[in-house]
Amino acid sequence: MNREKYSEIHNALYQRAESLGYECAGFEIVSEDGMNILRLYLEMPGGIDIEDCERVSREVSDYLDTIEEDLPEGYFLEISSPGLERPLFVAEDYRRFTGKEAQIYLKKGSRALKGVLAGVTPAEEIVIRNSEGERQVPLDDIKRAHLIYVPQTGQKKTFKKIPKKKK
Repeated sequence: MNREKYSEIHNALYQRAESLGYECAGFEIVSEDGMNILRLYLEMPGGIDIEDCERVSREVSDYLDTIEEDLPEGYFLEISSPGLERPLFVAEDYRRFTGKEAQIYLKKGSRALKGVLAGVTPAEEIVIRNSEGERQVPLDDIKRAHLIYVPQTGQKKTFKKIPKKKK
């Protein structure tokens, strides 16, 4: 899907999610275990729960039915929170998370860039800084990208390991 079509669909999904009180962080179409999945990421203060996902799913499904020619045949709709390693989709995401660690996978080559987001140029090139220096990458050359979760100093774990049962 080209960047223009992606932006058009993103804006429509964003408006629908916003009308219900959520923020649309973005969407992606992936293939997992032979199934096409359209994954829509939602955000809101305090997080989202299953009822939020159901509510947005009903609203968004009607719209997606009108653009089915732009979507893969036989896809599943999945509504999710972006999580700690939030995916980055549009230039505004890179601006919003300037100063945060991220990993960027390029469309050409298998090398991933890992470093701190340093901004976005007026030509919509993403600036990433690491030990090798600073590099500008055109947004259209990015296959996918996500934030890297970095625990804060002194942060406590929020889970406990469950001991294995002895046989």
